[in-house]
Amino acid sequence: MEHKPIILAIDTGGTMSDTVVVDENGYFTIGKAQTTPENEAIGIINSFRDAVRKWNMSVEEAAKTLEVIIYTGTIMLNRILTRTGFSNIGIITTAGHEDAIYLGRGRQSWITLPYAERLHAISHFHPEPLIPKNMVIGVRERILVTGKVMIPLYEHEVEEATRELIKRGARAIIISFLHSWKNPEHELKAAEIVRKVSKSILGYEIPVYMSHRISPILGELGRLNAVVIQVYAAEPSRDQLRSLQESFNKLDSKAPVYVLTNYGTMVPITYEKLVHAVNSGPTGGANATKWFGDVYGIDYVVGTDVGGTSFDVAMIIARSPVIQPITIVERFQTAVPSVLVESIGAGTGSYIRVDPITKALRVGPQSAGYRIGVSWREGNVDIVTINDAMVILGYINPDYFLGGSIKLDRKRAIEIFEDQVAKKLNVDVYDAAWGSYAYVCDGMRLHLEATILGRGFSPSLFGLVSYGGGGPLMVAKYTEDLEFAGVAVPETAPAFSAYGAALADFGARHEISTEIYIPPLPEVEPRGIATDILMNTLALLDPKLREELGAKGIGGLRDFLYNAAARELNNIWSKLKEEIIEEFKEAALDFSKANFRYGVRMLYAGMLDDIEVGSPYQVIDSSGLMEIARKFDDLFAKIYALGARSREFGYTITRAIVTGYLSTIKPKLIEEKESSKEPPSEAYKAERDMYWDGKWYKAITFEMGRLKSGNIIEGPAIIEAPATTFVIPPNYYTYLDRHRVFWLVKKDREIPEIVKRSERK
Repeated sequence: MEHKPIILAIDTGGTMSDTVVVDENGYFTIGKAQTTPENEAIGIINSFRDAVRKWNMSVEEAAKTLEVIIYTGTIMLNRILTRTGFSNIGIITTAGHEDAIYLGRGRQSWITLPYAERLHAISHFHPEPLIPKNMVIGVRERILVTGKVMIPLYEHEVEEATRELIKRGARAIIISFLHSWKNPEHELKAAEIVRKVSKSILGYEIPVYMSHRISPILGELGRLNAVVIQVYAAEPSRDQLRSLQESFNKLDSKAPVYVLTNYGTMVPITYEKLVHAVNSGPTGGANATKWFGDVYGIDYVVGTDVGGTSFDVAMIIARSPVIQPITIVERFQTAVPSVLVESIGAGTGSYIRVDPITKALRVGPQSAGYRIGVSWREGNVDIVTINDAMVILGYINPDYFLGGSIKLDRKRAIEIFEDQVAKKLNVDVYDAAWGSYAYVCDGMRLHLEATILGRGFSPSLFGLVSYGGGGPLMVAKYTEDLEFAGVAVPETAPAFSAYGAALADFGARHEISTEIYIPPLPEVEPRGIATDILMNTLALLDPKLREELGAKGIGGLRDFLYNAAARELNNIWSKLKEEIIEEFKEAALDFSKANFRYGVRMLYAGMLDDIEVGSPYQVIDSSGLMEIARKFDDLFAKIYALGARSREFGYTITRAIVTGYLSTIKPKLIEEKESSKEPPSEAYKAERDMYWDGKWYKAITFEMGRLKSGNIIEGPAIIEAPATTFVIPPNYYTYLDRHRVFWLVKKDREIPEIVKRSERK
């Protein structure tokens, strides 16, 4: 079959660069190569080459027909980690708030730590500021949270601050005033002054970034952090993304490079709010996990991504990913939305050590990353890793790593593992390797269980999909004793996150903070804060209207407030939609074909935790608003608990949200006819010794791509592919379904009902 590649989706991690190439009919191929941190384009093109080679194409041939390139990776995060972003930044803020980003929030000192370390204050530390303190100057002004101007902007102070910041080296200035999201009047005026003053001094206008443009969200620290990361990390990353574009242009490709956002859409590299893509690495996996749930008709799915450095858990609840309003970016709390992904530092490259004092085993969180471990001599790694343990245990074929392009040395791994771990623990080297493997898998299982139980759910409600290069190697152990509705390993597992990027639509998401109160629903009797708000509202109204509504009682006042809330929400949605249309025009996209989704974040009045709720309507009335409130009630009960609802207090809409989408061609869902249970002879490779839980077994090895839908493989067995290896322990079997998804099942269990249900469709 001939192929015309049109979509290239990229996922660049700390260890591997994965690519998915989709042709005009939706067929796809997967590539994998080592990440090249010094120049990401090299690793990406190597991975692209690996993918199209399976279609008997060169990268030059394949690049010519590409229509879009979607990038997700660590470009921006790396700038923050290494402190190599754009540093000549000045900040003009409201007087008295100059120290906001230096004081930060207490949670920034511990939020990324493993749970065990959060208990110890000695482990807590705040992130090093991205901007020196002398580059922040306050000016007098004040806008209230209502949007009313309390103190006018002292324009001469803005002029003085601009001159001083330029003198100190600023070549970009951030303006962040209190409550500018509600009324940007002062920020707009200050920006005008900065441009004028900078041109008079430097001969050109320096870039000005206003907080209400990047993050119009309540909460000064999160908003300011978002703009700082935008200027420090996202803006200079545009050049690196353009460099990637140029690398493909040299291959005669005319395809534009797009970036996956934190919430699963793709945007051009010119997108104003590029900070919305700063943490997009795990988002592709969440996209693909949602797609997986849709294919199998599963409302609740948990995606588990095992890479070389981290173990990421993404939850799909009621067919939707959980969107968090605040994103932690390398300890900085930012008012940027993102898919909720819970991560720990545990992966295939995690270092294994023995504590010299306690003689206890320690695994991670540091990792060898793309350098694999001591079994790869060229990686120059001195400390053994989980990869080395899996080579020793017989799981990884040392002659077939990345399809044989990298040769590993098992003998060297055994010798160094013996010296660094086994002797210090006074155990056999194979027991030491097994203990290390089990240790890291136990940590993953505890994290997985805590993530699910912490949201009030049971694992039995969820289907689990395991992906990443290390997922299939470890899934049997980290799901042990957790009763999921089904445990799946897609054939696309090693590039599942890139596959998720290929599923993305072009889309821009705009949101703004609001304070819109909605009374309790008609079937609920108001109490507490709801009664106070209703009565206080009545007191503020025009006497004639007050008398009219007073005669109608609580019901009349409730209807009045619902109608007022609907009008306000419609006005905000309309403005956000216009902003998105302008962005579509700037990107030369046909906005007439766009679909728009509307939503809100809301909470019970007086509570702190809000939830995102989609609206079925583009223009809403009071009955539509009641429908959203009931939808919120149901969602709240699913995420938290039915008994925790506080419907009698009414609701507060905290954010209005509009997302514009333009659909793209998607990878084609694989549909195969079922073959027999017995694997075909060409899939058999050899027997290999495999160590599992203190015993050696003879495991039959298979080539993954040669297995047929309907095949059942009894453990102990190992299924190999160029980019991953699937380990089936002695007490398990696996079933390959018609979508080429493997289901891992204990030998005393039947194939999961969710698989049978899907195959009856």
